[in-house]
Amino acid sequence: MARCPRPGACKTRLCPPLTPDEAADLYVAFLEDISRELSEWSFEGDLWVAWSDDEGDAGGAGDDEAASDEAASGPAAHEVPEALRRCFDAPFRFLRQQGDSLADRMDQVFAQLFRGGYQQVVMRNSDSPHLPPSLLTSAFDALNHQRGSLALGPDLDGGYYLVGLDVPPDGLLPQTMSTNSVLDDTVRNAGERGLRVELLDSFLDIDTVDDLLTFWLEFGGRADVRHWSTWKLLNDSTLIERLGA
Repeated sequence: MARCPRPGACKTRLCPPLTPDEAADLYVAFLEDISRELSEWSFEGDLWVAWSDDEGDAGGAGDDEAASDEAASGPAAHEVPEALRRCFDAPFRFLRQQGDSLADRMDQVFAQLFRGGYQQVVMRNSDSPHLPPSLLTSAFDALNHQRGSLALGPDLDGGYYLVGLDVPPDGLLPQTMSTNSVLDDTVRNAGERGLRVELLDSFLDIDTVDDLLTFWLEFGGRADVRHWSTWKLLNDSTLIERLGA
C-alpha cells in the first residue's frame, strides 16, 4: 500500500519540522528501499503496488494490469504516476486503491486480488522501509496452517504494519484505522468471524518525529545499510539534526 509521493500528500505528520518537500523526498527514499528489498526477496508470487493519489480521481479503478475481469470493467483506468513508476519497476504490477476510507481501500485491494484468483494476499505498509522480508515470509507461513486465517504484524502504536488473509475481509477491518485500538478491534472482529489469528513480531512504522528518531537510532549505525536511499538521505542531510538527535 503506497501513496504517490507528492509534497503535502505523504508523511504529513512529520510536517513540521520537515517541509512538505522534505517529507516527500523521505517517502521516496522509503519506497525505493522497499522496492529494492522486495525485488531481491526469494518469493514465488506476484508483487503489487496498491497506490493512491490524492490529486487524482479517488474513486477510479486502479490498474494498468487489472487484477480480474471485474476490476477491469470498472471506471476508466488511470495512468500510474511517474513518481511511483520511478520507484517500482519490474517485477511490480500496479493496482489503484478504491474507496473513501483506508479500511475501504484495503478491503477493495484484497477483494480485487482474491477475485483475480489469488489464494493468499499479504499487504504491507510503506512506512517501514527496514521491514525484514522474513516477516513477510512468516505471514505467508501463518496462512498455510489453516484455511480461514489472518496474519497481523503489530506496530508499536496499537495498529499493524502488515495484514495477511486467505479469505476476503468482508468488513473485517475497522473503519477507523488510525487509533491505538485498531489491532484489538481487528482481532475481535476476526474472532467473531471464526478466523484463526496469528500475531507476528512487533515492528516500528514511521509516522511521527519520535518514530523517525527511534528508527535512526537503530538504523543509522548499521554498516549494511549504507547503500540504502533512506540512509543516504538522512545521513547526508540536516534532517536528523533538526529533529533534535
